[in-house]
Amino acid sequence: MLKKVLLILSISTISMTTNAINYSVSFSKVKSHYVTVDIEFDATNKAYVDFKVPVWTPGSYKVREFSNAFENISANNLEIKRLNKNTWRIFTDGQSQVSLSYDVYCFTVSVRQSYADEYYAFLHGVSVFGYLEGYENEQILLTIYPNDNWANVEVSLPKIKSSKHSYRCSNYDLLGDSPIAIGNFDTIDYTSGDVTHKIVMIGEGNYDLNKVMEDFKKISDTQIEMMGSHPSSQYVHFIYNVSQGGGGLEHANSQTSMMPRWNYSNPNKYRSFLGLIAHEYFHLWNIKRIRPKELGPFDYDKEVYSEMLWIAEGITSYYDDITLLRMGAYSKEEYLKIITSQMSRLENSPGKTVMSLAHSSLLAWVKAYLPNEESSNKTISYYNKGMIVAVLLDLEIRSTSNYSLDDVMRKLYANFYLKKNRGFTYDEFVDVCSSIAGKDMSIFLNEIVYSLNPINYDIFMNFGLDLTIDKSYSTKPWSGISTELNRNRIIVTNIISNSPGVESGLSVNDEIIALDDWRLKVKFEDYLSYYSIGERIKLVYSRDGKMQTTHLRLLSNPTINFNLSVAEQTNKKLLSWLN
Repeated sequence: MLKKVLLILSISTISMTTNAINYSVSFSKVKSHYVTVDIEFDATNKAYVDFKVPVWTPGSYKVREFSNAFENISANNLEIKRLNKNTWRIFTDGQSQVSLSYDVYCFTVSVRQSYADEYYAFLHGVSVFGYLEGYENEQILLTIYPNDNWANVEVSLPKIKSSKHSYRCSNYDLLGDSPIAIGNFDTIDYTSGDVTHKIVMIGEGNYDLNKVMEDFKKISDTQIEMMGSHPSSQYVHFIYNVSQGGGGLEHANSQTSMMPRWNYSNPNKYRSFLGLIAHEYFHLWNIKRIRPKELGPFDYDKEVYSEMLWIAEGITSYYDDITLLRMGAYSKEEYLKIITSQMSRLENSPGKTVMSLAHSSLLAWVKAYLPNEESSNKTISYYNKGMIVAVLLDLEIRSTSNYSLDDVMRKLYANFYLKKNRGFTYDEFVDVCSSIAGKDMSIFLNEIVYSLNPINYDIFMNFGLDLTIDKSYSTKPWSGISTELNRNRIIVTNIISNSPGVESGLSVNDEIIALDDWRLKVKFEDYLSYYSIGERIKLVYSRDGKMQTTHLRLLSNPTINFNLSVAEQTNKKLLSWLN
């Protein structure tokens, strides 16, 4: 206790000289998965101060209502009135120094939320730390009080040398964007771009930490060489080893990625994991610094809309794979297969004729992050089509100049982040692309971003590549229906628009019971190989417990697959792109 009091006095002294806000985190209730946060701040000449909790986290475009987990809010026995779902008004009663305290329930294993128990805590900034309205740009001093049996406190913030676990933070945005891992973890450091990088392994796994470090360093070295410099003074890779799950989230000076704990020994799954790391690491530049103007400074109270998420995520998806190519993890042939798999995914999506790339970005809040059974028919992914656009944009620039998309990214970084410290508009993005390409790129980009017209892939031929389309599926019967076997019941999970399944009247969640009077034992689509195109079949199904009968005429399967192969081994443009 004496040690904690002395530390509080030390930090209070720092606070008085800098007018900083003091945040502290402790874990006396951690067995119930509660984390306690205390905030000390100066309220001189203020009748009240509003305490707010973000409703979303940057990088993940969904309202998550983090305030749902906030409990026991108090402040010096002052009156507190809850104004709405995420705002508490603290009436100061003339007090100049106010101590606010609250508990946060942390029990979600996720890169976007927080978890805490007696073994470790992973705190995702905006889900744990609320902010004081009007104080967002004040300096923050953060102190962590770990449990006695926890050896590690890992966070990508400048450490205050005079105290063991205290950190300086320039504003709330940075605090909210700096995950914290507290517990006992395997860690390893490496240097890339003259910056110390730390890998923090949260949870057990069959990883070889030295191999992971070597591969992460290759990723860092490759991307720093491309961008020219590293923007951080330190960087942390938080690797969340889990039983199941995946995904990642970027931060200003760190990233968090999930990995199924026993997948490290599987070469394909491990390489996919490296692709995820390359993706989140490239966000260090693209989105955290190179960003659409709407995405910062952040409005944590409501959705923030942008038609340019495809730049943030699609271009980053392009660079995650090409990073692995450049560092030798993919061969040229493997890389071309990745591109064509993305092209096939898009071209087989019914949503490509319904949703533009700009609208896919704009409506992420209600479409991409709130999908339903009809989503595949009405939407596209700004990751998927955005990646394809990045490929074609890179080739278009290379086709008539000695420059590339790499130069676009460097110029965006220099012009808007380093010089102006702001985001860019769509027109400014087009202007930069045009200046690098040496020609007007507006028609090319407007067509592919805003229209629903088919994409022209002919540019691949200028790079010595043959593009072929495999239509072999056309000889197979097709219903447009997908099912799953669930407790011996065959349940419809998806029906493609304008397909025989739609015409039959079937719906998602219907149970298909019999085909031509024979009870089904496996998934419905597994039976189709016994039929021919044009045949009419009888289906018995149940909807909401009532038996129904319908008929369905099988059509030719419209699925196509693209293939890219190297036709000219010595094509200079191809060698420049893929070497």
